[in-house]
Amino acid sequence: MRLAKPALLVALTLAAGFTGAVIAQQAKPDKKQIQLIVDQMSAPAAEHKLLEPLVGTFAQAIEYTGGGGAPVAVSGEARGKWVLGKRFVNIHAESAPGEEFKFESIAYFGFDTNKKKFTAFGLDTAGTYAVSAEGDYDAAAKRWTLEGESDEPGIGRIPFQFVIALGDNGSWSHEVLFKMPDAQEFNRVAKTVYTRK
Repeated sequence: MRLAKPALLVALTLAAGFTGAVIAQQAKPDKKQIQLIVDQMSAPAAEHKLLEPLVGTFAQAIEYTGGGGAPVAVSGEARGKWVLGKRFVNIHAESAPGEEFKFESIAYFGFDTNKKKFTAFGLDTAGTYAVSAEGDYDAAAKRWTLEGESDEPGIGRIPFQFVIALGDNGSWSHEVLFKMPDAQEFNRVAKTVYTRK
């Protein structure tokens, strides 16, 4: 990690168009100039504002359908908040008081201005690994479809989708779909409806 900081500084300096002569004249890097470069290169985009509906306090109604039997209903609570200068929305969720099934999850949703893709990164108590996905937003449908791959115990590496759809009165939903080995299409394994408190 020690090499990353000088490498980042060099990249930022070159990206800003400084010449070798200017750098040579500076005995010490100007922190204000560096900060300006970083702020310009990493500023949130208009797409980040589309994530605003995920911010707030919500009741969760979760339905698990991946076991092959009858759906299992679970209640949870979630809080979404902006982090890192409104570059990402952090959603922390856990089982509701009195809920028999205990869980906790942390997710980050953002927009990668380099790839021009929306992103998701998540961890939860159902595993010891993280998942990530990226994709696009359909403005007409008010829906994100993000795709990734996950190493599932006993199954192997499988493609998955996160489908996040905005609803009425500040509500939204998050579906998880897997494409199991030899399957022709994605099938839903869980759906969470977020109702604003």
